Parts: sequence; structure tokens; C-alpha cells
Amino acid sequence: MISSEILKNSFISGAENIAKHTAEVNSINVFPVPDGDTGTNLSLTLTGCAEKIKHLPEMAAGELADRIAGELFRSARGNSGVIFSLIFKGFAQSVKDLEFIDALSLAKGLEAGCNEAYSAIDKPMEGTILTVIRLAASKAISAASKGKSAQETFIEAVNGARVSLKSTPNLLPMLKKHGFVDAGGQGLVYIMEGMLESQKNITFIKTEEKKQPVVSDSEIKFIYCTEFLINGSNNADLKLFRNFLSEIGDCPAVAEHSGIIKVHVHTNDPDKAIGKALELGELSDVKIDNMRLQNQNGANQWNSTQASNI
Repeated sequence: MISSEILKNSFISGAENIAKHTAEVNSINVFPVPDGDTGTNLSLTLTGCAEKIKHLPEMAAGELADRIAGELFRSARGNSGVIFSLIFKGFAQSVKDLEFIDALSLAKGLEAGCNEAYSAIDKPMEGTILTVIRLAASKAISAASKGKSAQETFIEAVNGARVSLKSTPNLLPMLKKHGFVDAGGQGLVYIMEGMLESQKNITFIKTEEKKQPVVSDSEIKFIYCTEFLINGSNNADLKLFRNFLSEIGDCPAVAEHSGIIKVHVHTNDPDKAIGKALELGELSDVKIDNMRLQNQNGANQWNSTQASNI
């Protein structure tokens, strides 16, 4: 059984582990665009939330999951951060009424998280973090149905995530071309491994070594990673808004939690995305990043690091 204390410690440990591997995950970030920020986005998404939950009083595990989901939803950065927040949102909704989370509830929560992420993405792509969480959830369901404990079920989920991660280059030509696994999927594996690390006597499989990044930005068709929250929107048609974002860019993600809509899109016209969103409600936490500059800065940072190690 997973108590709120175990859940809290596991989440904090997951945040710490992705923070340790930020540069490595950035270095293999070639899909959907080679902007080299997947590790940074996942780390910022989780570490900010981890700081806010460290000193929360004891509560039911389901209630804590809901608190974490809300914090993640508001702080999510980048495509990977938004997808992770959606995974946790689905998980939290599945377990929200539980004092303790048993093996089957854990497995069903992971499955719900997977479904939530797939449903919020306009064109889900296999070979990404979505594929990794899907197989992880499937392995968890199988383990729980065989009567395994919550810890054993999560171990099976992590092993499933690792296996799925290794398959990602076979599902996405871009990954196979460069010989990398999916950066978002790798980040999720590091997070899940970190969650296990908070428990004792766990042996980890060694992950791949850091690889030199691809620095070409020629494949970045839509330059601006645009994110914001829409507040005060009532009965907004999220599918219609997501379709609009698909027309002006790619990687659109639109989801609602506690009356707040989280929006992410890569576009050359952030003004159009913002203008349309203003028809739905008031905006906050607006962030627009130039991914070509991120790519160039990431390459410069890598080269400087390598030079200092010579």
C-alpha cells in the first residue's frame, strides 16, 4: 500500500533524479524538434512542484496526488512537461478518493494517466513518452492482476518503461536516424527510477551514456514554443481550440484541470494563439521561447562543457 508519505518521498526523489540527468536528456532531444530543452522542461516542471509539497501536512494519498497534479498542471513547461502533467492528472483523478493506494489502484491510475495524455494530444505519436507510459501501465495492470504488491507492481511498470524506451528508435525515423531513444521517454524513465530510488534495496539497470547532441536546427519548422494558462473559461470547446492550434502550428496540447486550461503549441504565430485564447478567458503564465535559439545555446553550452573536460 502507498501512503501519502511514500507518495511524497517518491515524487521528490523522481524530481531529484531528472534534475541530475537534465543535460543528458537535453543532449538527445531531436523530436519533435531539436531544441535541446526536454530535460530542462521536465526538471523545472517537477522540481518546482516538489518544493511546494515538501512541507505539506499528512493527508490521504489520493488527496496528495490531487495537490501534486494541480501544481504540475500550472508549472508544466514544454511538450514533455505538459504531457507528464497530464499523465499525473489522469493518475490523480483515478486515485483521488483513496486513503492508501494499493497495487490495482496504482496500475489503474497509471492506465488512466496514459489515457489522459493520449486524449489531450491532437496527433499522438508512437515512439515517444506516450509509448513509454502505455507499456509501463500495461505491465503494471498485468502485475497487479497477478496479486503482486504495490511496490512489485511499480517495479514491473518501470521495467516496462525501460523496454518500451529501447523500442522508440524503431517507431520514429528521426530517432533511428540519429541513434537516440526518445528524450521525453528517457526523462520519464529517469523520473520513475527516481521514484523507486526512494525505496530501499532496489537494483537499477544502468542507463545509456550521454550522447553528443544534434545541433542542426533545420528541422524546426515552427519556431516559438508557446504556453499559457486560460483562467475563468466556462464550457470552452477544448477540441475546437486544439484544432485551431493545429492549423497554426504543431504539438498542440490543451487540457483542463480545476477550471484552468493549460495550452502548449509550437507555432510561428504566437499572437494568433494568444488572440484566440483571449476569446475564452483571461491569460496568465504566458511563456514564448524561440526554439532555434535554444538549439544554438544548447550546442554552445555542450561545446563549452566538453572543452572544460579536456
